[in-house]
Amino acid sequence: MLLFSKIERLTQRMSIITFVGNFTDNVTLLTPQLNAIIAASASVKSSPKLKRMLEIILALGNYMNSSRRGSVYGFKLQSLDLLLDTKSTDRKMTLLHYIALIVKEKYPELANFHNELNFIDKAAAVSLENVLLDVRDLGRGMDLVRRECGLHDHAVLKGFLQTSDPQLDKLQRDAKTAEEAFGNVVHYFGETPKTTPPSVFFPVLVRFVKAYKDAVEENEQKKKQEQALREKLLAQEAKQQDPKAQAQTQKKRQQQQDLIAELRRRQAKDHRPVYEGKDGTIEDIITVLKSVPFTARSAKRSSRFFSDANLCDDSNS
Repeated sequence: MLLFSKIERLTQRMSIITFVGNFTDNVTLLTPQLNAIIAASASVKSSPKLKRMLEIILALGNYMNSSRRGSVYGFKLQSLDLLLDTKSTDRKMTLLHYIALIVKEKYPELANFHNELNFIDKAAAVSLENVLLDVRDLGRGMDLVRRECGLHDHAVLKGFLQTSDPQLDKLQRDAKTAEEAFGNVVHYFGETPKTTPPSVFFPVLVRFVKAYKDAVEENEQKKKQEQALREKLLAQEAKQQDPKAQAQTQKKRQQQQDLIAELRRRQAKDHRPVYEGKDGTIEDIITVLKSVPFTARSAKRSSRFFSDANLCDDSNS
């Protein structure tokens, strides 16, 4: 520890060592983020199909609100999130689903408008403010390296400056380009970079594109279901109108009714009451039992024992 305390400008030198060691990684990390902002900003601003889509949305919004506030000349981009919240009176269709139907029927050339919006998903994940701060930090770190080289002749640092200075210059130019490109596209849509940074601006478009694709797919599924139901109803109507089919249906119904009647008849036959005997009613049998004692002899006889003729024979015997 005592040896370290004797090193001149220890803090500055440690900062330079850290900066040199992390410089390449920082450039590699920041460059794709700046490129995403530049490409996404340019594609959004130059997309004619997106502009037409927003015109259609504005026209429908003016039509819906014409009886309340009259026509408006524009809307905030964040209002695109409300398209799924606006539903029909029967709650079965959203405004975005209706827009998807209108585009398919009237403006099919706009159906793939989202193909013109390049890198918006990557730009949505970028915090441009933090990226610009990191680029400025790299510039300050490079200034420390230059001052150190001016004080002492360091071959390693000089070699680092020769290879890294061009990389930093390009990164700084890209940062300026990204800031300007995003500022232009935000102002183009009537917003400001302070109130609508890339982390707010691009996610709105990402959600809108995803919701639109989902609406198109759901409309197609609903159309297939309605077509299948329509074909089923037509088949049923055709079957009902066919005389042969009607005759077969009537025949099947008659067979079912005959079968039910036969089952009921058999069921009634198998469950006849006990008192419905061949030789008389249950009251007659009880009367005979009361008048003639039950003996072993009478037990061996059949049910015909209870007939009047047999009674007469027993009395004579």
